[in-house]
Amino acid sequence: MNRDYENVLEDLALVYRLKQQAEAHKKETDALLEGTHALLTAENEQELYSKMFEVFKGLYNYEVCFVLENNGPKRMKCINSTYSPLLDTIWDIDDTLSRAVKSSPVALFNIQHQPTWQQHLARFDSPVTSVLYCPFKVHQQHAVIVFCHQSLGYYTQEYVEMANRYRIFTEQIAMGMQAKMMALETVRLKEEKAQVEKSLIDSEKMASLGLLAAGVAHEINNPIAFVNSNIHFLKNVVPALSSMQSIVDKLAQSENEEQRAQLKNEAISWQAKHKLDSLADEVKDICNESEDGLKRVTDIITSLRSFSHDADIPDDETIDVNSCVNHALRLVNSELKHRINIQQKLGEVSPIQGKTGKLNQVLVNLFVNAAQAMEEGDTLTITSFNEPKNGSVMIIVEDTGCGIEKHALKKMFEPFYTTKPTGKGTGLGLYISFSIVEAMGGTINVESEVNVGTTFTLSFPALVENKKAAQTCGSNTVSEKP
Repeated sequence: MNRDYENVLEDLALVYRLKQQAEAHKKETDALLEGTHALLTAENEQELYSKMFEVFKGLYNYEVCFVLENNGPKRMKCINSTYSPLLDTIWDIDDTLSRAVKSSPVALFNIQHQPTWQQHLARFDSPVTSVLYCPFKVHQQHAVIVFCHQSLGYYTQEYVEMANRYRIFTEQIAMGMQAKMMALETVRLKEEKAQVEKSLIDSEKMASLGLLAAGVAHEINNPIAFVNSNIHFLKNVVPALSSMQSIVDKLAQSENEEQRAQLKNEAISWQAKHKLDSLADEVKDICNESEDGLKRVTDIITSLRSFSHDADIPDDETIDVNSCVNHALRLVNSELKHRINIQQKLGEVSPIQGKTGKLNQVLVNLFVNAAQAMEEGDTLTITSFNEPKNGSVMIIVEDTGCGIEKHALKKMFEPFYTTKPTGKGTGLGLYISFSIVEAMGGTINVESEVNVGTTFTLSFPALVENKKAAQTCGSNTVSEKP
């Protein structure tokens, strides 16, 4: 009977131990799941640490928790804490902390008389007595998580064994934290890089507009000036036309031959003075000239808007390549006018995807560079066509200018590199052009020979292969001087 009773007690004890082990495993599993969830859902470093401290709260009860990392010989630094006054504090590594860093968890019964703690106890707003050091290692770097409790001797040998048991888990969580923080930092750096690139693109765009401003203003002022002159002429003609209108009205109301004869003489006199046939032709010519001038102004403004409007467009759009070429040429017209021969060989090409303003910026930059490299009588040739072999849309910008030396050719797309004299270029134009083309999924290449000329070749994936673009500027070769 006694033997049976002892067997039952042993079985109960075994069941109790198994129950404790199961509960411990469940606690560890729950903590692991919580830690994984925290790593997946945290959006910044502070939130990540806050969630991880909550995970550890379920394993080791504490009043304050903080993390120490190596910070030079015999020193560690608090990199994060549930209690902000401890952040960035420096801790001397005494024998106890050194033992924890090098080997295994350590429980301190009472830290009130520990030299390392003496300089920091005043920082706590409530007394801290018992401490548990839990060491871990991440990327060959030693670190310690410190759990603090108010109760004397709270962290017993049981907690030390628990910390040993959870050490791998702690290191995995810490590694996960490091990886997540690196990922967050990468995202932040990418966002900052994108912001810097956007600022550079905008700055270069403004610089291009500044360079072209005088010429564009001149291109607008010319038609505005003769439209204004024409309006002034029409304004002076109106009284004469009004006097003729008066003669016609009187003629319609005349009652006898004598009145009509008198009005006839007035009309003949008016005709002799103002020459109606010639005046009608002049008014017609003036209206046609004014209409043409206003169209030129509208085209320039449309090109300017096309150059800068993509800031209002959140997503990529369908781009008509030939239209972009014409807009860009219109903006640089003053740089080429009466000096450079322009040949446009624009084929019927497929549309591409991207931002119209950015492609215009690339083309304006290439055209301005070509204009600055050429002398009077040189030729700028712009060609567009579909490349059926790889489904690409090609744009070729070729000039017969001074060319580029081979050693400089290798650096053409590097930021801040320029072959222009000081004050004539920022060295960002081609670098930004390269970045824009690359962001649109395309490529840009350059070939050049000194005293022969330079050719830039742009290739973009066609949005719709073997399909005509919505609008093209004609497939015939056009040779002109703007």
